[in-house]
Amino acid sequence: MRFLFINYEYPPIGGGSATACQQIARTFAKRGHRVVVLTAGIGSLQGTVVEDGVTVVRIRALRKSPHQSGIIEMASYLLLASWHAVRLARSNQIDAALAFFSVPGGIVARWLNLRTGIPYVVSLRGGDVPGTEPHLAIFYRVLQPLRRDILKRARAVCAPSQGLKELSEKTDPLPVQVVPNGIDTNVYQPEPARRAKVPTLLSVGRLHTQKNLGYLLNLVAAIKNKTEVRALIIGDGPERPGLEAIAAGLGITDSVQFSGWLPRDEVRQAYQSATFLVHSSSYEGMSNVILEALASGLPVAASHIMENAELIHDSVNGFLFDPAGDPAQLAARISPLFQDQTNWNRLSAAARASIENQFSWNHAADLYEKLLTDQPRMDTNGRE
Repeated sequence: MRFLFINYEYPPIGGGSATACQQIARTFAKRGHRVVVLTAGIGSLQGTVVEDGVTVVRIRALRKSPHQSGIIEMASYLLLASWHAVRLARSNQIDAALAFFSVPGGIVARWLNLRTGIPYVVSLRGGDVPGTEPHLAIFYRVLQPLRRDILKRARAVCAPSQGLKELSEKTDPLPVQVVPNGIDTNVYQPEPARRAKVPTLLSVGRLHTQKNLGYLLNLVAAIKNKTEVRALIIGDGPERPGLEAIAAGLGITDSVQFSGWLPRDEVRQAYQSATFLVHSSSYEGMSNVILEALASGLPVAASHIMENAELIHDSVNGFLFDPAGDPAQLAARISPLFQDQTNWNRLSAAARASIENQFSWNHAADLYEKLLTDQPRMDTNGRE
């Protein structure tokens, strides 16, 4: 079959949703499907290329940063993508579309549906669900009629976690199915020889208020008073200057490294060498970073939100903590394990085991394939 994937982010642009889009597209291509991805370009990264059997069309939107996109930049993608989607659908004889994010991807898919009748599936990713980003509450409210129309007319709506499914259904009374993210366990795997001699707390992701990185810095300060520790923060974003100022104020600048974005292979090695991943987000869809860390045998200390609790079993493959609580409490739980190799190894083995055979891109692709090819969803009166 022939599918159009609509996502304003696609590697090397974007975060977890971009990775999910890429992995599902590649898996579909390996199965013999034709996949066209309609995404935003940046700088010289424009035009059409074929990558691993997937046709990637990068349009010239206003996006300036590979790591974040503002409302105006999204709007530019939305306008251009709506025109390109119809053109691509007709020239490639597209059978169905998969839109990542209800906004802006879902708007493009709904427009395509109106113009051509092509059915679509919406994959909710986190920030597009009301309740995840408080500062966007007015934006969500204004767009509510449009969002609900998009979800209602979709062949199916899915989310990567039970928590995001429930949040969406609470806000918009329409059914959502869970399609978890996957992980390549051949790429992300333990390598004990890489473990750093100095206990290392790792963070990977955008430096955004959602990620709550101030918690990690205060955690480092709490531990440093008692034992040696360092933090490696991989990623960049608008919060970096403020976080660097916090580190200086806490007197831990010499213990914290802000590396910026690193190549994927260096990130993989960072998982293998760290002692804990500290993931203090205020919300998530399903964190690819947590999946990658667990697959690498890296125990995870994560904020106790529903989406993280689906992956982290407290004291089994990591720890759950209150992101608004006192970091000293988490410090008291994890710092003894810096020297307790036996119990750390137990957590590491459980981390890897919790991923094997449970999260794979093949399984996610199976679910997306079924949603895209099933019959249209009917209302209670049997109408489409």
